Amino acid sequence: MRRPAIPPLFPWSRVVPALGLLFYALLLAHYMGAYAGGSDQSGYLNNARMLGQGHVIAPMRLLPGLPPETLPPYTHVPLGFIPNQEQATLTPTYPMGLPLLMLAVARLTGWGPAPGLTLGLHALLGLWLVYRLGREAGLGAGWAWLGALLLAASPLYIFVSIQVMSDMPALVWVTAAVLCAWKSRERAGLALLAGVALAIAVLVRPTNLLALLPMGLAMGPSLRRWLLLILGGLPGAIFQCSFNWAVYGRIFTTGYGYINPSFSPANVPVTIIHCAVWLPVLLTPVIVLALGLPALARRQPRLVSLLAVWGLVYPVFYLFYSHTHDDWWYLRFLLPAFPPLIVAALLVAQALAARFNFPARSWWLAPAALAVIVHGAGWSRHLHALSVGHSEQVYAETAAWMQAHLPAHATIAAMEASGALFYYTDFTLVRWDMISSADFKRIAAACTAAGRPLYAVLFPFEIEEAGWSAFQKHLAGHWTPIGTVRHVSIWRYDSPPAP
Repeated sequence: MRRPAIPPLFPWSRVVPALGLLFYALLLAHYMGAYAGGSDQSGYLNNARMLGQGHVIAPMRLLPGLPPETLPPYTHVPLGFIPNQEQATLTPTYPMGLPLLMLAVARLTGWGPAPGLTLGLHALLGLWLVYRLGREAGLGAGWAWLGALLLAASPLYIFVSIQVMSDMPALVWVTAAVLCAWKSRERAGLALLAGVALAIAVLVRPTNLLALLPMGLAMGPSLRRWLLLILGGLPGAIFQCSFNWAVYGRIFTTGYGYINPSFSPANVPVTIIHCAVWLPVLLTPVIVLALGLPALARRQPRLVSLLAVWGLVYPVFYLFYSHTHDDWWYLRFLLPAFPPLIVAALLVAQALAARFNFPARSWWLAPAALAVIVHGAGWSRHLHALSVGHSEQVYAETAAWMQAHLPAHATIAAMEASGALFYYTDFTLVRWDMISSADFKRIAAACTAAGRPLYAVLFPFEIEEAGWSAFQKHLAGHWTPIGTVRHVSIWRYDSPPAP
């Protein structure tokens, strides 16, 4: 007679994932660098602060005696903004989705921890959503958690989860939208939530409207579900259109301006090669198994169609974009396609395991998970993915040093640090990269006449690289170095160059 199965004394299938998520949360908290840094990071935080203050347009910080219309348009425009020179105001470049999310968290926690907490919660939610997607697609629990681990261990996912960028939240809200659309065939009311999630995804990044393609496949032709989807997304669409009209003067526009020249068929071949090289690095070579997804179409045609369209629509769109192949971390634009690619690869792996009679719950899932962790840790270290938070902190440290050592009425020439200085300080800013030597002479004379000392804050590449060379091409005169914050140098303007 067969012995009855003895239930396990310890619920490993629940405890191990929970401990893994806890460890990941601690890892993110340790390396979190939610600072106003470069263009994206300072842009989102400046937007969030302005929203919290009840406005989305900021005044330029001008020099006395120099009307803005007499200077190049971007002279007083920090990174992350675009100018309205006639009104001497600044408007945001970046979408308002992430700032709104940070502001919502700040209402509960206060502003200090809100940016980091927003990112951390989204990063954990992204892992859980990949697990849920795997389960809905038919993966066993172990396989589904392995999918979440593939995402968690990705150097790219880590890289965008510990700094203020919108790529990882875009993944989260697109995945939530598609999952709700998929489940709406069982519970029609989830189509309403799918619409809400899609609206947030589009507010985070307008190109997330591409998610409508897989969502349409997920929901099918039901008029009721489509009406609920539209109803859920309508408030977000109204907000987006109202914001665009108020800030940019047009409904269908963004702060990115005219970007068509950035898209070209000439970018496709090199971007395909770039993806072929880097996707197996960022998601382990297991991701190659996703190419076998069509073999499962006979058994699960609707699911395979959904994963294929979702997994392809973002890469195909961004194949034409000029920046996608610039470096490994520019594949962040493809992050909303990572969940279907991961699940597709594991569905093929699970089918192969069944074909060769591997048991559904096998000991080899543990070493597979270990291999994923080792691969991710090794590449994260090689690519310095975990150090980005520390790198972002230098912007806040530099701003603090300048506030402590420079007079409050100083004028600062900056480029890379300009968005951060706008966020952390009240200094008048001059974008040195947007002015000529002749413009700078007028600015320096105006500062002297107004009794305002003039300084520059520069990263090494702003001094050393031939394409920049701030002092040689833009800031002619005699400068004295007065301090450094790590690799950032601060300079004092002393006098114009000799005639």
